[in-house]
Amino acid sequence: MGDTTTKDDNHIIYSPLQKEIISGLVAGCVTSTIVHPLDLIKLRLQLLSTDKISLNLSILKFNKYIYVLNGIKSNNKLIKNLYRGLTINVLGNSIAWSLYFGSYRAFKNLLLKNNNKQKESFNNKINFDSSIVYLVSGGLAGIFTSIMTNPIWVLKTRIMSTNQNTFNKSYDSIQKTFKTLVEKEGYKSLLKGLTPSILGVSQGALYFMIYDTLKQNKLKTYNHLKIKNKDNLITKDTIIITSISKMISTTTVYPLQLLKSNLQSINMIHGNSSTWKLTKLILEREGIKGLYNGLATNLFKAVPTTCITFCIYEAMKGYI
Repeated sequence: MGDTTTKDDNHIIYSPLQKEIISGLVAGCVTSTIVHPLDLIKLRLQLLSTDKISLNLSILKFNKYIYVLNGIKSNNKLIKNLYRGLTINVLGNSIAWSLYFGSYRAFKNLLLKNNNKQKESFNNKINFDSSIVYLVSGGLAGIFTSIMTNPIWVLKTRIMSTNQNTFNKSYDSIQKTFKTLVEKEGYKSLLKGLTPSILGVSQGALYFMIYDTLKQNKLKTYNHLKIKNKDNLITKDTIIITSISKMISTTTVYPLQLLKSNLQSINMIHGNSSTWKLTKLILEREGIKGLYNGLATNLFKAVPTTCITFCIYEAMKGYI
């Protein structure tokens, strides 16, 4: 990462990579705080796939949302329970977005640089399409981010899947959750759900391929318009492009996200601990629809979440 320099007026100048990391950090922090309740509801809906109690209730076929909301408002602490796990969620998303944007920029620059060298070597006869570069960059950045942040998501799942004062308060704080996991399940428990998480990076790769392709095409149209900053999207275009990209990518790989959450949950401490066994279990109990529990809530959360994130991200990049 390049060093920062300063102007005469003491305004700090950041390198492109530093801008990506800072913008991602701020965007992840703000967004996670705003949509945390929806994230918690989505997680609880996903975990119904392996909840032994819920699976015995036929009423859930029609009232899954009511069942989840009733669980959240137990002990008459609805608001407090809706924001349970906020600290670990904000921490995780801030670090994840920062790592993702930073590594995505680094991989993209590396691939584009190599692409230009190949063009020169073969007299411009060989050239990777820019969409492929975005796809590969997103995939590599996703794998790197998934490996680095998986322990945080395991802690998040354990905390957010329970209410306060349950399980002998073993999951009432980040410190207690970490201690319980290590003592009862060993350090390897911090890697639970890593396989579907890595496979699920196809969502990020697909998302960035669609997003960057649409973004570059839209920026080209700015040349014919009287827009001051032609290097950054205006807010309206950011929202439209982000929404389209997120809906397509999220729906495509949602089952992998559901499998990851269930593998990291309390329900699987003594259950089927492999991705394949869990998939078979869910298919036997609920069929294909069991792999999409919580999809509607996830889309309701994911689209505005990503819009807010990328609006803040693009605004921060332009500001700093």
